[in-house]
Amino acid sequence: MFEHLLYIGSLDKKSNSFRRFQAYTEIIKNVEGIDVEKYIYSSITKKFDHHFNFGLGTIRLNLALRKLDFSKFDAVIVDNRPFLFKSTLRFIKKKNMQIKIANVLTDDPNGKYKRGWCLLKKTAWLYDMHFVQRVQNIGELYGWGAKKVETCFRSFDPKFHRKKDTITKDHSFQVGFIGSYEEQREESIKFLIENGINVNVTGDGWDKGKYFEIIKDYYAGPSVYGEAYVDKINAMPIALHFLRAGNRDEQDSRTFEIPACGTPMIAQYSAVHASLFLDNEEVLFFKNNQELLEKVNLLLSNPTLADKLANAALKRCVSSGYDHINTIKKVIEHLAK
Repeated sequence: MFEHLLYIGSLDKKSNSFRRFQAYTEIIKNVEGIDVEKYIYSSITKKFDHHFNFGLGTIRLNLALRKLDFSKFDAVIVDNRPFLFKSTLRFIKKKNMQIKIANVLTDDPNGKYKRGWCLLKKTAWLYDMHFVQRVQNIGELYGWGAKKVETCFRSFDPKFHRKKDTITKDHSFQVGFIGSYEEQREESIKFLIENGINVNVTGDGWDKGKYFEIIKDYYAGPSVYGEAYVDKINAMPIALHFLRAGNRDEQDSRTFEIPACGTPMIAQYSAVHASLFLDNEEVLFFKNNQELLEKVNLLLSNPTLADKLANAALKRCVSSGYDHINTIKKVIEHLAK
């Protein structure tokens, strides 16, 4: 087990990465954090930094890393998008030949938004290990020269993503969805609305959609974060969960966050989803819009079933260890081998 770890990622207190950082601090005795928000997303060149992995922010981050004493660290964890140059990764290894460097990816480096991952493609071979969310990424990373690749799914924070007895269900709508706009999601929500379902939609980019004139009366506003996010899920009578096609997702954070909040979930089917939860016993899965409509109507007509599913899915999240601590322990164990 490692005794001193350096974490490089977003330390925005509203972010999931910050909660993952906190989980590392509960597992490892000494953890130091480098906040990429301070360098990348506070830079006047932040768009170049984000989309091309090069700009004033990326340079400042790499210069800051070179000032650290890497002889004291056992491991470096880069959370999600890496902004580390080849020279920086080589510098770290030169200062400490025994150090382990890992990249834990939560997004898709070779999906629709792959342009923003150009540095990873050039530096994958310099990491000791990569952890990915998608089976497709395994072969892709090896193709980029990665030494070792393991799967590691998203997770939830039980101290944060939780059932709140103080929140009552909001019956001004029937089902809710939190997430950014995607064409596939828009098609499904439009279909539900046209079939008489009152859907509450929260997220960014929906006003640019093709069918926003149909959806706008059901649109609750842009994305919410922090406790407002947890409250929103808790208030939903039923939560819809669409995967992100552009990221080739088969699961994501809401896969676990919705059940952890004790809200019944109707989720888009994937083989990974089906391996995580039991269909018709813990959650309901759908493969097309007609199935989605049928599952929504089933729960609307049977609130007892909805409660049963919600309770079972919450128990599954706990019993199967889908939380940050258990997930990160597996990351540490793999990296320490």
